[in-house]
Amino acid sequence: MSAPYFTLQDHLQLSQQPVTEAASSFAKCTELHRTLARRVRELSWDIHPIWERPQVLCGRSATIEAPVPAISMPFLRSRDQAVMVERMMGRDGVSAPASVDWHRHPVLEVRVMPEHVAVELVLPPTAWWDQRNLTGKLSIQRHRDTLRSLITRMDGEFRFGFWQGCALSESSLPHRQILRANALLDLLGTFGDGQDWLRMGIWYEPEDARLTESTAATEIVTAMAALFPVYAFLLWTSNNNFQSFHPTNTNPFNGREAQA
Repeated sequence: MSAPYFTLQDHLQLSQQPVTEAASSFAKCTELHRTLARRVRELSWDIHPIWERPQVLCGRSATIEAPVPAISMPFLRSRDQAVMVERMMGRDGVSAPASVDWHRHPVLEVRVMPEHVAVELVLPPTAWWDQRNLTGKLSIQRHRDTLRSLITRMDGEFRFGFWQGCALSESSLPHRQILRANALLDLLGTFGDGQDWLRMGIWYEPEDARLTESTAATEIVTAMAALFPVYAFLLWTSNNNFQSFHPTNTNPFNGREAQA
């Protein structure tokens, strides 16, 4: 039987010392990231490793701007696309890689924490341009049906919700619950673009049998493959532009105000 890719000791390292000193965990994440990036290129997904160096981030996460005991492997839109979007958001000074703020964009994040390994789609409120694109798109019934279809195809262990931070929230909803009757629309009805975090993903316990030295990369790519269509669904591009369908400062589901 193949050994766990991340051992209990790897997870404990992240809670018992500064993340920057978790050498074993960082080395494994760096190797895993290389494999994931190669597979993403082979699958021709329009999503990219973060533009920074190194591309594996210690103590940082798309789920919160404060330091965290985690190692993150984020994938998101290209730097050129990010610059264009941030300029449309009013950040006229954006140009150099260091000036691009990755928290202003949807992120597919693979994250190792003391309690879990997570593969997650994160849409933070600071990515309000894409949040508004999603809200505008969901004002159209056929697109609401499409989103539900994309979520239906996901594994039963995926969870959904609006919360901030690395840890899995008790308020998150399991896949089976989100598919009941109008549960998805009910959840969206509480969403305020520009205010709320939108999250969906899968959380693995330490030494989960699916994350072994021989299977971890394939398992994680499979989870990313379930999330990527939703990422592409909500991501603003010139060919996926639903900004004009967004009623100014309101959510079409509940009339709640959203902040610019």
